[in-house]
Amino acid sequence: MNQTVTPEVLKQLPADFFDLEQDNLSEAESALRQGYRELSGHVAKLSSELEAARLARRRENRERENLLNRFATMLDALPGGVIILDSDDAITEANPQARALLGEPLEGQSWTAIEQRGRFNAQGSFEIRGRRLNISTCPLPGGGETIVLVSDITAQHTLQRELGRKTRLSSLGEMAARLAHQIRTPLASTVLYVDQLSKDLDQVKRDRICTALKAQLSQTENLITSMLGFVRGGSLLCLEPAKVKTVIEEAVSSCDGILEASGALLTTNRINPSLKILAAPAELSSVIANMIQNSIQVCEDKPEIEVWAGAINQHMMLIRVSDNGPGIPSDVIDQVFDPFFTTRAAGTGLGLAVLASVVQRHGGTVHATNRESGGAQFTILLPVNSTLKAST
Repeated sequence: MNQTVTPEVLKQLPADFFDLEQDNLSEAESALRQGYRELSGHVAKLSSELEAARLARRRENRERENLLNRFATMLDALPGGVIILDSDDAITEANPQARALLGEPLEGQSWTAIEQRGRFNAQGSFEIRGRRLNISTCPLPGGGETIVLVSDITAQHTLQRELGRKTRLSSLGEMAARLAHQIRTPLASTVLYVDQLSKDLDQVKRDRICTALKAQLSQTENLITSMLGFVRGGSLLCLEPAKVKTVIEEAVSSCDGILEASGALLTTNRINPSLKILAAPAELSSVIANMIQNSIQVCEDKPEIEVWAGAINQHMMLIRVSDNGPGIPSDVIDQVFDPFFTTRAAGTGLGLAVLASVVQRHGGTVHATNRESGGAQFTILLPVNSTLKAST
């Protein structure tokens, strides 16, 4: 129940009642004003901090924008193409160089569709619109994106090809000069023999001259054959499964004449008839015969030649030709396979160079050493194709 404040009630209040209320109000007002000032200070401080944070964020955004602009400018200025692929192998971004190298359009196209515009050659470079490009890829962290870098290597390829052509021309010129020098001697002898045949000679002398003439012509033919073999050194061989035993037998058979004339003794090991390799049989047989003939020519008296062939493990096989000659001087043993290097006055310096070239094109290696018992030894290591199931 509410009580009405009447004048009579007010008269009954103490005399200092209103003074006490006025003091309380003054204290409350002072406290409110102090709280307001403190609150205003906090608000001002928070506003200042918020403004500073806003300015810092604005600076960061500007810096990020400037960085992105610089990055975009750098991408546009790069000499190579840059492409971004998404997780579905579709192009999402590409710089102008990529468009110039690969053609339009790029964005939105699958990378597989772009590859169909050109082709990858045997060297692994991408050929498109008459240019050679190097393509490299790298996954980007997170998101499944991939960056593709495209470099134009047309100029480098052209320079390499031109350098190779000039190198071949230089080598050809050197070989032609050496060939002319080497052929001159047997040709001069041939002319003399032919001149003598025009005279009245007895049959014995005529036969002797014919034999010598045949030898000079044979030397010239062998020289030209060796030269052509060396020139063909960079050409590909038609490899086919071949029995090693047959290759060795054909090499030995082709040396029957020189073996008989020199009285040389040639021995071979029992070669596994099932041993096969991928080879060009005629080429390989020819270089083995060349090794046998070289061994016979360096032996001064009673040449003894040993030929060994067989698989040394499931991956490699070995062909070895040894002789009882003087061996190879230690100071030149590393040069015997160099073109035009020879230690014999009548040598052309091409036989062993052709041998090394043929062996390399078979994927093998050849080594020359001296035996402890005396004489030289040439060893050919060739890979055995596992699909041929060659056995030892």
